[in-house]
Amino acid sequence: MRKIAWIALGAGILLAAAAYITETNDLPGAAELRTVGFIGYMLIISAVAWFLLRRLYEWDKKAEAPRA
Repeated sequence: MRKIAWIALGAGILLAAAAYITETNDLPGAAELRTVGFIGYMLIISAVAWFLLRRLYEWDKKAEAPRA
């Protein structure tokens, strides 16, 4: 799952950057790439959320002390 999250993060950054560059430079297809940019943002948010939840899960496992 970590590999999928890294791929989603990278793809999201590329999609969002492409939409941003197209929009700021008034290149053709800017309107169509807004949707692609939104998808990119969603991929970024999803990947970061997964990494943060994974980190919280790992911290919780460390915090649980075995009780005798």
